[in-house]
Amino acid sequence: MAVTEVKVHQDNVRLHATKRCGGAFEPVASVELPEQVEVYRIKGNWGEAVACSEAERERWSEAESAFLAAVSRALEVLYRAHGGRGATFDLEKGTGAWNTIPAPRHWPGWKQRAVERSEAAQRAFLTEVQRATEAYRPVREEIDRRLAEQRAVRQAAELARAREAQQRRALLEEVAARRVWLYAVGEEPGDDGEEGDGPVRVRIFRADLLPAAADPGAADPAALSQEPLTAPELEKDLYALARAQKAAGIVLRWDDAARAAVEEECLARGVRVTFAQWWREMARHGWSVRQDDPQPIPPSPPGSGPRPSFGGTGMGGTGGFTGGHSYGGFGGY
Repeated sequence: MAVTEVKVHQDNVRLHATKRCGGAFEPVASVELPEQVEVYRIKGNWGEAVACSEAERERWSEAESAFLAAVSRALEVLYRAHGGRGATFDLEKGTGAWNTIPAPRHWPGWKQRAVERSEAAQRAFLTEVQRATEAYRPVREEIDRRLAEQRAVRQAAELARAREAQQRRALLEEVAARRVWLYAVGEEPGDDGEEGDGPVRVRIFRADLLPAAADPGAADPAALSQEPLTAPELEKDLYALARAQKAAGIVLRWDDAARAAVEEECLARGVRVTFAQWWREMARHGWSVRQDDPQPIPPSPPGSGPRPSFGGTGMGGTGGFTGGHSYGGFGGY
């Protein structure tokens, strides 16, 4: 059986039965006319997609048409019973043509006759609508079930994705919680090659992977931060430097071995990410990536208001997606 997909939406079709009968309509306490009927629209191109066979789609569509056609005919009968002439109603298309029915002339005994005629017409109309509704009920319930089943499947998939995302984040945070980060602050050479003219340079290492002293990228041990930091603590310090050196700017240089170690530790936990992806997902503030080196986005000028922050819970507090660059956050510090 070939499976197709059709979009369905539940429509509350207004009947306006009382209005259509005009001045000849007489309210009857024991008869309550329906204000609307509910139907699943199959022929439109909008709504909730539901999987079905072609035969089911045709059967649903035919049931929709038959139901609304039956109620339309019942409306026409109700209208004529109240003295109307030449009315046509098509609830499926939402069209109709009728004239306003005036109130009956006040001849002797007119009120009793008007009430009896209106009541009989209303009861007949109510019977026809109930009959049509009952005939349509199996199809409506079938579509109800199909939609409920699909919604349950989607909800289960969404919950599974949410659990997977939480587990993934917990694993990445394990790596972020390791107290292994050190940094050294220097100055970039200026245009004339002399230090002191350029932005502040910050070299970032891991305490368990410090370069050998002979390595050109090695930092002066005396210039390193005193104690190894967690990634949240490191980000806090780096952003404090960025704010303090806003005029000159700062440039971060991340040690290659440190970046590779983070990727390996994440992979060992079953999460494949680049170092830049890991940092941006964990970071609380906004970061850009230049040649795979995360760099802090300069803080907003004083008085410009806080950067917008949305969603995400980090370690020890609430982080957020800031300025389109990071999701979640290392958390409050």
